[in-house]
Amino acid sequence: MSVLAQTYGDFEVVVADGGSQDRTVDAVRTVADSRVRIVDCSGPNRGLHRALEECGGRWVAVIDAGTAVRPQWLARSARLADSTGAGVVFCGGALHHGDGSSSEVRPGPRCSRPGAFLADRDEIGSLDLRVPSDLTSWVENAPMHTAGDEDGPLCAHTPETLVDWYPEPRDPLPEGDLDRIRWAHDAIDALAASPIPDVGLLARYATIGGVAAARLRRHAEARALLGLAHRLQRGELKPLARWAVASVPPLSDRVWDPDRA
Repeated sequence: MSVLAQTYGDFEVVVADGGSQDRTVDAVRTVADSRVRIVDCSGPNRGLHRALEECGGRWVAVIDAGTAVRPQWLARSARLADSTGAGVVFCGGALHHGDGSSSEVRPGPRCSRPGAFLADRDEIGSLDLRVPSDLTSWVENAPMHTAGDEDGPLCAHTPETLVDWYPEPRDPLPEGDLDRIRWAHDAIDALAASPIPDVGLLARYATIGGVAAARLRRHAEARALLGLAHRLQRGELKPLARWAVASVPPLSDRVWDPDRA
């Protein structure tokens, strides 16, 4: 979701579905944004190679479910690429640990973590990208340079860190309505971090989370989320009606019956 909160809006998100069981694809399907597409990458040797075939842009970046990018990630990288003519742009970030601490990963060549680099498709076009490690290996070993006429692509790096990497969750992920509430809060937090958030997406996720909270009888949370959706869509009848129903718990319990699909 942090990708959709970018200040630079000319991009596409190709989600590679390799048969993952962590419900990432379910979360993606809640996104009402024409820039987001899901590509079936299941089967041997189809992962990154298949996803890149579907990309239409000049630049490529690869991130995973444990990576969050800051709102200026694409804008700063694109501006640096345009001003320097670089074929690869690096940007560091913060590595968050399970104990709550974090360590900084500075921008620089050879940093191959997800989201830490953007590459011009002309530079990686000759690679056999059938597995993700191919691109990682290329970033770590290609003969890049920062100035002069050496072999390999020119690389540059942003002056600040723009990515956050998080550990895999230890506890089982919630399912059903609990899952939807988690998606809603994660999406709202990511979109709210942008100086120009997408109001339509904010309202959509507030509604998804609000209805899920109402079905679970979490009335205060439902009222807060649906109230946010109503404020974002002021003047529209349905958001007002949802918030009004959520404000009366007995009525909310009848309208959003958890035993109904």
